[in-house]
Amino acid sequence: MKRLLKLGIPLLVMIAALGPSLSQAFNSGAHVYIAEQVAPKVFPFTFDKTDLYYGSIAPDISSYVTSPGIWANGFCETHYGFTKLTYPWWNLIQKAFAQGWQIHNERYPWGADYWAHGTCSVCQTTCNYDGYVNQKASVLIQAVPLLVGHPELAHFAIEVVIDLLLVDNKDHTLGEKLLGAALFRSPEDLKLLTNTFVGLPRGGTTLATLSSAESTFRNLVINYATALTLPEPLRMGVLGQLGVQVAQGMGVTIESDDVQMILQAALGLCKNDYYQPIQEAINGIITNKSNLLISP
Repeated sequence: MKRLLKLGIPLLVMIAALGPSLSQAFNSGAHVYIAEQVAPKVFPFTFDKTDLYYGSIAPDISSYVTSPGIWANGFCETHYGFTKLTYPWWNLIQKAFAQGWQIHNERYPWGADYWAHGTCSVCQTTCNYDGYVNQKASVLIQAVPLLVGHPELAHFAIEVVIDLLLVDNKDHTLGEKLLGAALFRSPEDLKLLTNTFVGLPRGGTTLATLSSAESTFRNLVINYATALTLPEPLRMGVLGQLGVQVAQGMGVTIESDDVQMILQAALGLCKNDYYQPIQEAINGIITNKSNLLISP
């Protein structure tokens, strides 16, 4: 915790970065990992990894609109409707960002969220939210009495430990890659989002709303990525304190030790099969890669 304060990272800002959502599937670390694995197969001539990675997490920008911002159908438009962004053929930065964006989507089997979460939202009339995150959260609630009645806290734990397990077992530099994507993303990425979502005949958002949401999202990802780079046991201690604040935001009083216990339970629950949905997502995206080249 002291190290975070020395880095000048506001604790309350980091809380929002880790805040759970029932509409969220993989967390940002997993999205970057998946994008890195599939890129050589589906976009072999994309060398701008920074904007590819940022594009792979950017659809979640729509979740960070705050009043008086306007983006009524943001989740549908970023996760279901616009899985392909239109960019000028010569703008390789925007191309990389748009390719990462496609890898994220929840509607089709060439998107990571499709495999992590299932498909269901106000965007569709039928629901099939039976993905890995949902299943494990349900089991975790049954195993930890403190979580009964608080499914979002269980989702928080599952989403975070997937990132932790990826960092520990698959890519020790994943936090740094996520951090670099958020720190060094090109302004061209925001321009492409503006051209796509601002001024739509139906729905869409305003430039002020988009800019504010993107700035908030980007800062939060920077802070979350920094947390992922921390060594044990400092990392778990920080997450315990963050979990206390997350729970308080839901009206739940809980101690840091309890949060760490929940995270340890989630680690035990996920450690042997957490990679299964990651691998399914990677295989699904590669298998359906021809669809990444067309607009749905």
